[in-house]
Amino acid sequence: MKYLGNKVGNGLALGKVYIIDTKIPELKEVKLTSNEEITKEKEDLKLVVENVCKDYEELEAEATSDDIRELCNFYKILLSSNSLITSMEEVIDEEKCDKLTAITKVMKRKAEELSLVDNAYLKERSKDIEDVTNKLIRKGLGIKEIDLSKLSEDTILVAESIPPSVLLSNNLGYVKGIVAEIGGKTSHVAILASTLGIPSVFGIKEVSKTLTDGELIYVNGNEGYIENNLTDTKISEIKEKIKKEELLKASLVDMKDKPSLTKDNKSLLITANAGDLSELDRLLEVNSDGIGLFRTEFLFLNRSVEPEEDYLFNVYKTFAEKLNGKQLIIRTLDIGGDKKCPYIDIKDEQNPFLGYRAIRYCLDNKEFFKVSLRAILRASHYGNVMIMYPMISSLEEVYKANEILDEAKRELASKNIPFDENIKVGIMVEVPSTAVMADMLIDEVDFFSIGTNDLIQYTVAVDRLNPTVSNLYSFYNPGVIRLIKKTIDSAKDKKDKFVGMCGEMAADPLAIILLVGLGLQEFSVNASMVLKVKKLISMIDSKKAVLIANKALTLKTAKEVEAYLDGEAKKIYGKYY
Repeated sequence: MKYLGNKVGNGLALGKVYIIDTKIPELKEVKLTSNEEITKEKEDLKLVVENVCKDYEELEAEATSDDIRELCNFYKILLSSNSLITSMEEVIDEEKCDKLTAITKVMKRKAEELSLVDNAYLKERSKDIEDVTNKLIRKGLGIKEIDLSKLSEDTILVAESIPPSVLLSNNLGYVKGIVAEIGGKTSHVAILASTLGIPSVFGIKEVSKTLTDGELIYVNGNEGYIENNLTDTKISEIKEKIKKEELLKASLVDMKDKPSLTKDNKSLLITANAGDLSELDRLLEVNSDGIGLFRTEFLFLNRSVEPEEDYLFNVYKTFAEKLNGKQLIIRTLDIGGDKKCPYIDIKDEQNPFLGYRAIRYCLDNKEFFKVSLRAILRASHYGNVMIMYPMISSLEEVYKANEILDEAKRELASKNIPFDENIKVGIMVEVPSTAVMADMLIDEVDFFSIGTNDLIQYTVAVDRLNPTVSNLYSFYNPGVIRLIKKTIDSAKDKKDKFVGMCGEMAADPLAIILLVGLGLQEFSVNASMVLKVKKLISMIDSKKAVLIANKALTLKTAKEVEAYLDGEAKKIYGKYY
């Protein structure tokens, strides 16, 4: 059975399930009745904090990566703060309560404070406070930490939520994968997993209840799914895939400084998807051809108030300057659907993915929209910045969005604030109606970026996270391929216009062959996939890919297309596939 989640990346893994329970027993507040009890409780509190601090010091000293050292140091500094311990002691004094109650209350307050800070790194760290709190409580209750030293075979850690502290262990030799119900790509767990090269999938509902301890499962972090009930044949196939994945990884080292070229020297753009300053170093490290999708919603989510224009501008400016002339495509706010903001009033809807979201909300809230547009325009003075509208389904929406953009330009000009007056404007092609009328829309914009995650979902009417129908969600559906072809073809004879792709399909080894053949010009993928996609493209002859794409267009089912491309991939990628 296949279960789809959110791909975190880092490759493929096969191992036995080890379900870890990170929940803390329900705590009951204990009321203290004498000064002696209060004094003793404060002494015990200090001892608990000191011991946890020592644990982090030891882990930091033994750490083999900067990311792990950085996290341990963050926790250590947090716990060493005199103000933190003083606050806990004050709670014990004022409320005459036990140390665990004081720890819980003060740490909760600390997490809330960090979540409101206009600093992406510190905001993300607010989510780690729960992990530190639980560690303090376990220490206070005398509960032992999760011990991975006794693992003796390849293991997949499965939990409702994987705490970062689990990955600070020095006993990860047998940990081959991570699966969790809760977690995001910018969480410290995801960052640590990436640093350690552990394949991970998050966002699978009730996975810790669905799987059983000891069963063998396959984790595909690249595509974001897990699979259980594996047959012997399937297990053999997976082992072969993992072997080839490792071989491919080893070959990526020399790709960083090479241009993005096909085997026959056709130049393409291999850009990265981003959404937060914490990702910038990784993007620069892999030397992508720029950013093909900057997800602005990550700057709006998980905060209680709307970000100010200056804050947005400074984030975009930082990216634009660091990219040093490489493209930076900033998508305007794609909110709604599964992305909720506490300060944006979007009512609950029966079908939010087809409802009031993204450009639809922004066009109805012009002043709110202009804040984002002005921030992007201001950043355009510092680099090769482009604007991209999401969820476009008609020409009218493009006209209206551009009218508001023109207003934002006039407002900046009236204040003598510099910006690129000829900034390029594009749209996401993720709604079937947009793909169907791409030949009309291309005259009104400078570029398209095909968002396959939604385009496939809307085209075949399938919720890809619903395991009952997820088998119908396929990159290789002939209807989807035809919409992609129509979109790419619409720009082929248009000078200075291009078509890119920022959905998961752009990183799929089989789909890459097809997309090169169809004439896609830009592949925007997660930073961890940039070098892999560059390597795969370097093995493809673009003229041969055209013939393969033409043949694929004659096939009538997704299975036929996939099987055909699989056969061609074996010839093209050889030992790497």
